[in-house]
Amino acid sequence: MARQDTVDRLRESLERRSRRRSSMPPPQVLVVSPRFELESGGAQPFHAASVGKVMTATLVGMLVEEGRFAFDSPLGKVLPAPDVDGLPTVPGVDARTDITVEHLLTHTSGLPDYFEPPRGTSTAVSTRTAASDPDRYWSPAALLDEARRLPAVGRPGERFRYGDTVYVLMGRIVEEATGQPFNDVLRRRIFRPAGMERSSTPYSDARTPADLDDLDVAPFWLGRHELSRALSVSLDWAGGGIVAPPADLVRFQQALHGGRFVSPDTLRWMATPRHRRRRGIHYGAGMVTVRFGEFTPPFLRGLPEPVGGLGHFATHLFYYPRQRAHVVLNFHAYRRMNQSFMTHARIARLLAAA
Repeated sequence: MARQDTVDRLRESLERRSRRRSSMPPPQVLVVSPRFELESGGAQPFHAASVGKVMTATLVGMLVEEGRFAFDSPLGKVLPAPDVDGLPTVPGVDARTDITVEHLLTHTSGLPDYFEPPRGTSTAVSTRTAASDPDRYWSPAALLDEARRLPAVGRPGERFRYGDTVYVLMGRIVEEATGQPFNDVLRRRIFRPAGMERSSTPYSDARTPADLDDLDVAPFWLGRHELSRALSVSLDWAGGGIVAPPADLVRFQQALHGGRFVSPDTLRWMATPRHRRRRGIHYGAGMVTVRFGEFTPPFLRGLPEPVGGLGHFATHLFYYPRQRAHVVLNFHAYRRMNQSFMTHARIARLLAAA
């Protein structure tokens, strides 16, 4: 069992960080396990960023199990022409017949990412430009139009390229399969069954900047820009436009791994790593596996390998199957990503010792 003094030292370390003078608030940390719990940084809802991709992938898995479509269904079978026509592909590839739902989930569609576009290109919603027009609302159709300005990055199934374009398409697939707006489906089929009472999709539901004036959300930064009241964050949509407190994210994960959303076989299929984005970060079909043993220093070898989601603002949502533990982190900005992994590694060591 993890020694209480070790847990207390980690908590004290986090609290010392919160007392330092900084433009950023302290990191939010929540660990829930049978052997110990750790909470620091408060329970305020935060922008989950790409952690929300796990929920979108779960919705897709639920619809596949219901027979609405299959993982190998081509885009032309699940989306209308306005969504698919003009998507950039390499010569000889037809997006309607050659790109499948599985390609989207595994980031192997060959489609470019509007948020982190190929080198030498740009969009109005990239990491470099998204803050230039903070009051603009981005519809799914407008986001796909931004992707259409970019070159394709490969043939379907041949190359892993992480991105948000594919999640806009998956959000539209959910809408077409259910006949309902994506955010309504998310609330009805994920938030409510999991008991996520304080979770919302404010940036996608808002239509004017004033709609966000009273939003209860922790600050977050894209580069040097604090965007917690920026309507332009609607660019996340089905790729992670969720605002939730740490406890709600644990509730989602408990429901997911407790079998309330998809079968064990589908969950295993989603979680199984297929591609490495960078050392220690491996992607399956909508879920991420962290392999601490690939990081340095070498004392991280042998740690358990959690599965879950990772977001641009150094947000983590991970489950440790053997330890039956849940870890939620929010460090508020990409430039804190390394710090977030250092903290997560310390938590992994505590869980391994428990």
